[in-house]
Amino acid sequence: MHALRASIARHPIPAYIAIAFAFSWTFTVLVSVSVAFGLIALFGPAIAAAVVSGADGTLGEIRARTTDWRQPLGTYAVAFGLPFAVAGAGAVILALTGTPWTGFGSISAIEVVLFFLVVGEEIGWRGFLQPRLRARMGLLASGLVVGVVWTLWHLPMYLGSGPAAFAAFAWWVVPLAVVMGFVVERARYSVIVATVMHGAANIATPILLPGVDRTAWLVVTGAIYALVAVGLVVHARLRSERPTLSAVARSAAA
Repeated sequence: MHALRASIARHPIPAYIAIAFAFSWTFTVLVSVSVAFGLIALFGPAIAAAVVSGADGTLGEIRARTTDWRQPLGTYAVAFGLPFAVAGAGAVILALTGTPWTGFGSISAIEVVLFFLVVGEEIGWRGFLQPRLRARMGLLASGLVVGVVWTLWHLPMYLGSGPAAFAAFAWWVVPLAVVMGFVVERARYSVIVATVMHGAANIATPILLPGVDRTAWLVVTGAIYALVAVGLVVHARLRSERPTLSAVARSAAA
């Protein structure tokens, strides 16, 4: 047991991915028996984060991020409102290209439950994986990696849907992950903020794009998230390249 724990501590990210996928995929297979197994599968990333953090002594960091609700109201407004803004823009684009808007839709009880239960994912994706990757690479690269892992984690759910459906889902998730990375990093990797944004992304479409073909809205809103991600990257780089007042003063003095 000590050797296994030491191995996990030496290779935290591969260990995290292996545990998260093994736990979630096992329970996803059992969804045909009961939908409850699907809900349990949502907590694979959280279980993996707890195991790996327990092995390398950083469990306190995960606990702090999971309970960090003291964020500015504006942060919550962005986390909740941005997915609705993207879905609304998608509705406009689809309407202009021949898909008429049919009004507001509604969400089911299970979608309300999922809004909160995605915390099981976010403890892992943004509470554990994003900051670990961020210590090694830039914000864009870490967001892309999280997006790819997040996409592949969903693979069993798309086994009967064909490659086109999975590709459309990937097109949506990866840029969303980049955008969420920007928002959540500024919120100290608060799992609560991440859960709000993840939950909002899940319910915005059935509310603002009811009845629209899934592939169509994934492609359109995915493209919008990609544009937002590009804008955030450009803005971040411009800010990092902008000289500070002290730097300008030193340059003038020289």
